[in-house]
Amino acid sequence: MRSITLGCVIAAESRISAAIRRIVVTIGLTGGIAAQSNPAAINTISLPTYGQAVFDAAGNGYYLNGPVTAGAAQTQSGGGVCFAGVHPIQEACPDAAVVKFDASGNEVFGTLLGGPTTDNGTALAVDAAGNVFLTGTTGGQFPTTAGAAIPTSTTSHVFAARISSDGSKFLYSTYLPDTAAASASIAVDSHDNAYIAGTSVTGHAYVIKVSADGSAILYNVALAGSGADAATAITIDSGGNAIIVGRTTSPDFPVTSGALQPKLTGTQNIFLARLDPSGKPLLSTYLGGSGADAPTAVAVDGARNIDIAGQTTSLDFPTTAGAFQPAALVPAWNNSSPGGFVAQVSPDGSALNWASYVMSNDTTRLRVNEQVGVSQMAVTEAGDIYLGGISGVGFPTTPSAPQICLLSPASINGFVAHVSAQGALLDATYLSPGIGTDQVISGSSPVGEVFGLQPMPGNSLMVAWHAAGDDAVSTMQFGSGGWTAPACLSTSALNAATQDAGAGIAPGELVTLAGFEIGPDTGVAYQPNAQGQVPEELAGVQVSINNESVPVLYVQSRQINVVAPTDLTVGGSTSIEVTYKGQQFGPFLTAVTYATPGIFRLRVGQTAEAVAMNQDLTLNGPSNPAPRGSVVAVWTTGYANTAPSCVSGGLNDPRAEPLSPGINAMIYDGSEVYPVAYAGSSPTLICGIVQVNFQIPATAAPGPYWILPWVEMGTGIGSETPVGSTVFIR
Repeated sequence: MRSITLGCVIAAESRISAAIRRIVVTIGLTGGIAAQSNPAAINTISLPTYGQAVFDAAGNGYYLNGPVTAGAAQTQSGGGVCFAGVHPIQEACPDAAVVKFDASGNEVFGTLLGGPTTDNGTALAVDAAGNVFLTGTTGGQFPTTAGAAIPTSTTSHVFAARISSDGSKFLYSTYLPDTAAASASIAVDSHDNAYIAGTSVTGHAYVIKVSADGSAILYNVALAGSGADAATAITIDSGGNAIIVGRTTSPDFPVTSGALQPKLTGTQNIFLARLDPSGKPLLSTYLGGSGADAPTAVAVDGARNIDIAGQTTSLDFPTTAGAFQPAALVPAWNNSSPGGFVAQVSPDGSALNWASYVMSNDTTRLRVNEQVGVSQMAVTEAGDIYLGGISGVGFPTTPSAPQICLLSPASINGFVAHVSAQGALLDATYLSPGIGTDQVISGSSPVGEVFGLQPMPGNSLMVAWHAAGDDAVSTMQFGSGGWTAPACLSTSALNAATQDAGAGIAPGELVTLAGFEIGPDTGVAYQPNAQGQVPEELAGVQVSINNESVPVLYVQSRQINVVAPTDLTVGGSTSIEVTYKGQQFGPFLTAVTYATPGIFRLRVGQTAEAVAMNQDLTLNGPSNPAPRGSVVAVWTTGYANTAPSCVSGGLNDPRAEPLSPGINAMIYDGSEVYPVAYAGSSPTLICGIVQVNFQIPATAAPGPYWILPWVEMGTGIGSETPVGSTVFIR
């Protein structure tokens, strides 16, 4: 077989160009639904806290970290010296902490809880009187109270505590049995018994019930198969039964008769279990698809239906027709999976009432340790469900949203969605810190991770979230009675292949702009002139970058695709502005970087499969994989200019022109970085699309092979996007 060269592209143009053109003119954004007579609103207060939050009925928030107040149960550190991570630097050992803020952002109390070793809080719960229940891990010498169920231990790793509503005293503090290795969730019943769920020292799920005064362990139940099992969330129903969800790889996890899903169907499924007040199993079932599924939240509504939310890599998760997103969508900004899910199971666990995917961040982003899938869920007595997490462009924000556009230095934002008891999407909004138009945008800043949700009277919602280095708490109201969000332009310039902001835009890059009512309701794709050039106005839409009108590939109410000028100055910034029917949107600023590459995908929104060609000039895919050691071509954008540069809005040079000097394309497969055989112009395709040929390593495993475009610039190697794609290997 011969290597893929310029001739490959010309010979294969009829097979590739149609696919590329279809991709670069649309990303298939989801439109909104009609709004439901009040404007949407969001009132946000910054807080000196960080991490998980729970709320009480009055809107007070309780957090795992924050400042200590005078008169609290423990105001001084427990002492002790610890090492800072893997570094031989000594520092004071951390303590667990609980802080309470009222709905106006005033701190009510803040207390520490810990001894002279490392102590960390992992989960909180609040009873009807405002007493706080805390669980976490300890390195030992933990301060317990008189009458504790386990007052001393040299082998226990997990603790439970109850703190008075004013934060002034510990009602109890106790070790938990040494069979527990870590705790993930805590819940409280109507009698103030606490239930802690987590992972045991043997790698299985457990549930421990602690009496209201902390003096007795009422039960310690293992939920175990032969694989790895972990309980991740717990709630208590009106009958005092504990409902637990977790993840399992066990093919023999114990299920009950009539279970919804009696068998493990993937590498890791969800388990759902119910224990009666004595700890006897009443229900146990699997739930999931052929990938890896994990729950993050569980709740029970007034009809005792069980709602579960979390993350999934399964493209065949058992969704139902009529739910708001029954089909698996793999957003261009995700590496491999749909991200999140929400499901409702019947009270007896025998039937799936409904289930839906939730477009959200997946598990394999490389830039930062972001939340994945649906991270938070709250359910009202009537069965309305509120979901929180992180998502990107294309998330189905509704015209009732207080923030319908992405407003962040990042390409992904927090989200909050309101779903009916029957699985219909009622409202959805982005959630982000927002920016000023004079700020330069890059993709490295924090986004709005959601850490807590609480529905409040009057259809408002309390939301705890993390933004731009600080936690915040917001009181949110979706619009109603026909109110519609105003038109807006999102403040991120996205790579058209990955829908990711990267570190900015590169000269000549194909760029996506997102927004609301920034173009016609029905999408319009450009038609090239006789010379193959792209127009600079399309269906009344014009875009300027650096005050220069640019070629427009596709326009629609929520999306515009354009070609960036090839003469942008690297290292500075540029302004972006949109005009539609005389209305101006922007400008906003974005950084200009030397390269921010992304690989185009063949089935946008469905899989991570790259537009790729095998060495024999056939289209690569699951049914036509490439041999190991052979050369495969993929098509990209964001690698900057070729030398000589093509003309923005025109076609690539018909000759094989390499990238500009100093910009070397690389391919990263998660473990190694490989040089490429060719990276440069792709004849017959739009200027800004770069062809990259690389050799499949001889050691690569058969099946889907994940690759990420990297760039070598001078003496350093760095990836400018966390999003890769897959090719298939024989």
